[in-house]
Amino acid sequence: MNTPTVKRFQAPMEPGTYYSVEFAIDDPHPLYQFKIWRSETSPMFVVVKENSAVLPKLKAGSILNMTYYSSDTHCPKRQMETRIGHITSQREGRFEGHCTIPLVPVNKNTIQH
Repeated sequence: MNTPTVKRFQAPMEPGTYYSVEFAIDDPHPLYQFKIWRSETSPMFVVVKENSAVLPKLKAGSILNMTYYSSDTHCPKRQMETRIGHITSQREGRFEGHCTIPLVPVNKNTIQH
């Protein structure tokens, strides 16, 4: 009997949702861009390789201005101040060798078009 496969992690693909995020730590360059992931326990996070040059620059609790891009090409990009959540190293599973980093918009009223 075939049992349906449940995808635990999924990239947002519905129109009007954010698909990727871009930010600079050392203004104005380099720009870092990551796909946004969602899970049952985290509404929005990115996956970063453990040996990535950006990882030591990211600090949990810090706030960065990030540009969010939608999967809907008709939806404009948006800038939001975003808090970096707890950085978790993944030792097994789908993201082994990577860190998952939750993104938490600070105030949705700070959205700029």
